[in-house]
Amino acid sequence: MAIDSLMAEWSANMNSVLFRFYGWKRPTVSLGRFQKEDGINVPDWIDVVRRPSGGRALLHHREITYCLAVPKKINFGKLSVLEFHRLVHSLIRDALVEAGLHAELSSERRGNTALCFDAPSRYEIVINGVKVVGSAQFRTAESIVEHGSIVLKQDIDLLKTIFGEDVPPLKGILDLYDVDVKALEERILAQFEKVFGTSRKIQLDSSMLKEARERSPLYEVRRR
Repeated sequence: MAIDSLMAEWSANMNSVLFRFYGWKRPTVSLGRFQKEDGINVPDWIDVVRRPSGGRALLHHREITYCLAVPKKINFGKLSVLEFHRLVHSLIRDALVEAGLHAELSSERRGNTALCFDAPSRYEIVINGVKVVGSAQFRTAESIVEHGSIVLKQDIDLLKTIFGEDVPPLKGILDLYDVDVKALEERILAQFEKVFGTSRKIQLDSSMLKEARERSPLYEVRRR
């Protein structure tokens, strides 16, 4: 989360679009920036972090997590919150469809629990009506950052432990399709490159990592 936060600054300073994939070593719950822990029962063995973005709680584990940072100086930086959200999810949807998945953007709806994935919001990605991709956005004076989860597998038992027995029968992509995850990441990156231009790899240097470590305590709620 610290790196996602810093990507807003790095993107503005470089005047470049930045994009990254990452994963999770162990199950972790993330809370929205202003979300309270009411209605959530996280076991002691699970880490808890707070996102720089809003929204409701997520259980991160078997997923592709992504983060896109765009400087406001470029054309896409002038999009509204909902327009930018639609753009990001349209590109990911196109990659999923290209991989043979029957993915589509949702109509406007929202769940009423602490769990982000209990129902899709407008323009989030669903397969057979089940939300498989969700994201949240935050903005600074100079950048827009959208990050989110492409769920590969859901752990319903763990979700029920955390969010209660009313958790709907959620699915991840690999619960529904046999997909090459690495190839799917490459398809998503290719879709983003169609809009934002050819990517170049930027290695996180020691100063960036130091900055991230210093900022990490702002987002760590509990670590085991």
